[in-house]
Order: sequence, then C-alpha cells, then structure tokens
Amino acid sequence: MPNPLRLFYMAVWRNLLTLTRYKANFIFEILTSALFGFGMLILAVAFDTNLLGNTVGSTNYVAFIILGISYQSWQGTALWGAANMFRGELSTGQIDYTFTCPFSRYFYIVSNIAASSVQSTVFFLPMFCVGLYFTMETLTPLGLLLGLAATIVSVAALAQLGAIFASLVLRYREVTAIFGFFNFAFQMLTGMFVPFQLLPLPLQIIGYCLPITFGMDLMRHYVMETIPIMPITYEWTALFIELAALALIAKLAVLYLEKTAKEQGLHYL
Repeated sequence: MPNPLRLFYMAVWRNLLTLTRYKANFIFEILTSALFGFGMLILAVAFDTNLLGNTVGSTNYVAFIILGISYQSWQGTALWGAANMFRGELSTGQIDYTFTCPFSRYFYIVSNIAASSVQSTVFFLPMFCVGLYFTMETLTPLGLLLGLAATIVSVAALAQLGAIFASLVLRYREVTAIFGFFNFAFQMLTGMFVPFQLLPLPLQIIGYCLPITFGMDLMRHYVMETIPIMPITYEWTALFIELAALALIAKLAVLYLEKTAKEQGLHYL
C-alpha cells in the first residue's frame, strides 16, 4: 500500500506543476489576492470602531477583516476541492481505477485536499501579509507562530470536511443546497466579517461547529491581542476535538461510500 505521505507529495507536486504552467494566470492570482486585501480598507470607514473595541478589545478593524477574509482562500478547498476532483474522474472514467486500486480511498481524498490546501496557501499569504502590516503594534514572533499553528489545525479540520463533502457528491450527486449553506456559514457565522460575539446565540451555536471559527479567533487573538470568544485553553481543546470528530466522520463516510460501491457498482454514481 502506498505511503500516505507519498500520496500527499505526489498530489502537491502535480498541483504545483499545473499551477505554475500558466504563469500569467498565476501572477494575476497573486496580485488579485493582495489587491483584494487592500480593497478591504474601504470597509473600514463604514464600521463602528467603538463597537469593535468594546466587543473584541481592538479597534483595528482593517486588520480584523483582512485576517478573517484571508481564510476564504481555503473555503473553496473544503467545499469544492475533492468534489471537483471526483467530478473530473467521473468524466474521464478514472473513478473506477480509484475505487479498485489497493490504497486507502480516505487517504487518497485527504491527500488531494491537503495538496489543494497547500496550493490555496499561496493565495492566502499575500492577503495575510497585508493584514500583518496593520498589526505591527501588537505582533510578536510567538504570537505569529501560535496564530499560524491555530490556522494549520483549522485547515486540517477543513480537509476532513472536504472529504465528507466529496463523499456526499459521489453518493447523492445533487448537494448544492448543502454546499450553499456551508458557503454562507463560512462567511457569516464564523466571525469572518463581523465579530462573532455580535451574532445571535442560535447562529453562534452553528458557528461553534465550524473549525475555522476557533482557528480564526485564535489567530486574531495572538496577532492582534483581541479578546477570545472563550478561554484560550477551551478554544484549543475544541479545535482539536473538531479535528478528531471530523476525521472520524470523514473516515466513516468514505467507508460507507466504498461499501455502497462494492454492493451496487460504480454505475450509480
């Protein structure tokens, strides 16, 4: 059985070759990401900084929103990365090969999602650096390290979520409404645009179930010295619990998909 790390390496290498093949498109993707971060400055004049200060302990709305929106780089990876990969395999007939080769389908899916996350990080960095520029007064090396650590854990949890979505696509095909909900949830219920504390309690409960809520909040806390939505220890604990829970659900979802494929054949896809 191939080593999962080798599968990951091969997927990353393939994606990087594809990404850099079209150099003009690659350069403009980087520029767009950076310019979008600067464009967020326009929103600063329309936000009540006093409300922000009372809620999160910082009036630096520019850094707040840019650091939050930088997470959108991975949103598509979780929602569409593996799903689009399988759609491509369905159209080329490779799906039969994928489900008959002697390697773990779970590691195959997660490795490809992780590779897509590495690719998305290329577009995360410019906007993230723009946000860091506006946090010079509060930024410390340790804070940056811890913030990036929280980000990595939350992205790892997103990869598990991507495996679940991929299984849904293969099993049920039409899951547009589910994807639409999570697309909205990622943007509006995680504190990406507005402080999480301002959301009504029912929406906060949904937001707590999304791993980037804690990853984003911890990153802002360490980089901007904001007030966290709960004690730091609890946030880290919740983040790792979500990672483990989503990994288990993803594994079970893929196993169910494999079982269905063996019983019914792949024609049902």
